[in-house]
Amino acid sequence: MTNHKRMHDIPVGASLKLIRDKRTAWSWNLVAGEEVELVEIQEQPVQFKVKDKLGRTWILDSHDVELPSEKDQQETAPEAES
Repeated sequence: MTNHKRMHDIPVGASLKLIRDKRTAWSWNLVAGEEVELVEIQEQPVQFKVKDKLGRTWILDSHDVELPSEKDQQETAPEAES
């Protein structure tokens, strides 16, 4: 079994971090290091539909973002009360 992280296993709603600046024809800008929320994963080639902090929708290539770590993907279970 491998520990390789598949792009298709990232949960919707996950936070992705940009690793390069992105700009659109409408003069929208995303800056490297900015975080966006995953809305949808699109197939072949793998692209991410994301939402920025202003609510704008973007389509980003998989090489434009840093995937969340395994720790970020795990849900933390509430502690049991004594």
